[in-house]
Amino acid sequence: MKNRSKNKSKSSKNQDHWIYGHHTVVAAIKNENRIKYRLILDESAKKKLDKEPDFNLPKEISVAVKEKLEIERLFDFKVNHQGIALNIEKLPQIRLQEFIKETLNSEQSTIVILDQLEDSQNVGAIFRSAYGLGIDAIILTDSKSVSENSFIAKTAAGGLDKIPFTTVTNISSAIKILKENQFWIYGLDGSTDKLITEINFPKKTALILGSESTGMRTITKNLCDEVFKIGINKNLESLNVSNAAAITFFYLNNK
Repeated sequence: MKNRSKNKSKSSKNQDHWIYGHHTVVAAIKNENRIKYRLILDESAKKKLDKEPDFNLPKEISVAVKEKLEIERLFDFKVNHQGIALNIEKLPQIRLQEFIKETLNSEQSTIVILDQLEDSQNVGAIFRSAYGLGIDAIILTDSKSVSENSFIAKTAAGGLDKIPFTTVTNISSAIKILKENQFWIYGLDGSTDKLITEINFPKKTALILGSESTGMRTITKNLCDEVFKIGINKNLESLNVSNAAAITFFYLNNK
């Protein structure tokens, strides 16, 4: 992933953003695109961090060893912080055309578009699966969608800092740009007849996943080159979107 953190000052409005959990914090510290401010951890978490392989703590990060209770006070609700929290900037978002040029292989790439997903746990799980199963990038929609937050970061277990992502305001325009860059667009839709095993996916694939409640929007479906479904027990209405995503990623990574 190319460095997008150049020419950034520490005066951003996101200075109060904290993430937590060992793998999440380590991934963020290793990510050169992240601006990092403060690391707070307890003694147990510090010992674990000291044993992390291929890891060096940047000198610009201030470090404080605190008790677990003091770390809990950083958050408005109870979280499984594992004794470690990092104060960071949210990742910068760039225009889609630039994003494609900077982050994706020009010959072969598989990207995922999350269209109006509202559940942080689902989005975090999708990021985690995407990193583990060979997805190159993720595009999120701005409207009616969850944005980067600490719960997504924790659920993604570092995936948020390992998978390049950006946000678009208009999915129709985004799909047009992707097609201009030789991507074929596929939608996951449980109501269609075509199975995933019947699709001959090309080298440049963009996969659209619709919302948890209503699935893929009609306007989005009409922009797809093809739609497909995962074959499941006919007595089960559908799979959770993050489960469906993981199955699809596995299939695409092993085709």
